[in-house]
Amino acid sequence: MILNIAICDDDMAMLSVISNQLEKIFLAKGIGVKIETFSEGKALLEQYKKVPFQVVFLDISMPDMNGFQAAAKLKAKNKEVAIIFVTSMEELVYESFDYQPFHFIRKGKSESLNEQLKHVVEKLIVYKKSYDKIEIALPYGNTEQIAISSIVIIQSEKNYLEYELSDGRSLRVRESLNAAEEKLKEYKFIRISNRALVNLSYVGRIREKEGEVVLKGGYAYSISRNHKKTVITAFMEYLRSMK
Repeated sequence: MILNIAICDDDMAMLSVISNQLEKIFLAKGIGVKIETFSEGKALLEQYKKVPFQVVFLDISMPDMNGFQAAAKLKAKNKEVAIIFVTSMEELVYESFDYQPFHFIRKGKSESLNEQLKHVVEKLIVYKKSYDKIEIALPYGNTEQIAISSIVIIQSEKNYLEYELSDGRSLRVRESLNAAEEKLKEYKFIRISNRALVNLSYVGRIREKEGEVVLKGGYAYSISRNHKKTVITAFMEYLRSMK
């Protein structure tokens, strides 16, 4: 997994600190990154034509073109680009929401900055994985590549699985739930019973008393007694990881 990352800040010292710390954090995670640094928004946008950065760290307060202006142009080119605003001006946090930022980092002491960057990296790893795909074997020798992030729930029925997708489609596959669980073990899926595997990103809440998982679309599925504790723990950890 290689991430193309851009950092744009007119403060050269801060530019160097963020770049060096990000490299160390990603290296410790065993993830390869290519980081390019820029001191002005125009140079960043010019390079973006050649390198479609997946992640951009943007200082908000810059001369000529500020971070908000640069973010608007980046989002116009690619709505999926992950923008992390970096600033010492906390009053701009709410204004930044207009540009759908992935995260917001406050400049400050080096120790605090490092902790914030570690948290962002954890979120970026989850974000990057959401674009991964798996190949589904369909009837008559056909196959289909589907985004893992589009899988809502997988339910078992005898020797078949029903993959329920976010676009409303259902794919019927001859496969065991154990095999599907093994393929998806790196992702945010949890076994709620011997017959169902759920993508945690689609879980809205858990009704502990009723023993049910309620998806964001409103559908509820039963949690078996043996899986209840594991499901609740996994969901709470998932929510904490998304803060």
